[in-house]
Amino acid sequence: MIPMTYQRNAILGVVQTFSDLPNTLPTEVTSLHGGQRYVVCAFYTPSYLENVLRLKASLERLGLNYHLKCVEYKGSWEATTRLKPSFVVDCLNKFPDHDVLYLDADAVVNEKPVFFDTVTTDVALLFAPTKRARKPLLSLAAGTLYIRNTLGGRKFAEHWRNQESRSGLLTLDEDMIYMAFPNFEGITFTALPRAYSKIFDSEGPDAVIEHFQASRTQFKLSRLLRKGERAVVIASAVLVLAIIAIIWRQVL
Repeated sequence: MIPMTYQRNAILGVVQTFSDLPNTLPTEVTSLHGGQRYVVCAFYTPSYLENVLRLKASLERLGLNYHLKCVEYKGSWEATTRLKPSFVVDCLNKFPDHDVLYLDADAVVNEKPVFFDTVTTDVALLFAPTKRARKPLLSLAAGTLYIRNTLGGRKFAEHWRNQESRSGLLTLDEDMIYMAFPNFEGITFTALPRAYSKIFDSEGPDAVIEHFQASRTQFKLSRLLRKGERAVVIASAVLVLAIIAIIWRQVL
């Protein structure tokens, strides 16, 4: 078993690391020696190499099938997430005799994910209750996503991918699922247990699949725009105060 340690990081908090990891990977690496009916599939950009090496080590420790692919960074985190549906479609085609268990590259599998052996629907993902303006809603998370290689599973992936042409600069892969929902008639879904898509610093059950949120350190257009909006508000307030001061001096 590969020894596991934990280190404190000022941005991410507790980050899981493995010792004795290699420092490189081929552009694509595949192992189908696990015998599962699914293949764990993940893509990553070069800046995520350390993350995907931890994922790979956890998969090998548990004897799971996997397919990992390095892709080109698309200029922003948002644009890079939109590669996900096309990657899933490619994996369904590449492994026609297997289902696809998609994981974000910053995930680690802590124990055998036996829940997926029981999935009989086309798709399984996490639905989380939330509220917006005091209205209860269901949000979805696609960091862990199980797509069976069925007619319904392939239909889900293809309609998801087709939303790329309708996407804007800030559209995320999960937004594209919402956008594709009108086309999902007849597709069956399973709600994942939270332990199978657990953020490392969130409360809840012990994680079977744990996500370490490496995106918190990535360049995001949405973050840049929020900073720009705040700067405009501050500049406007300063301008208003300056005008008031000028008028006040003239009155006096």
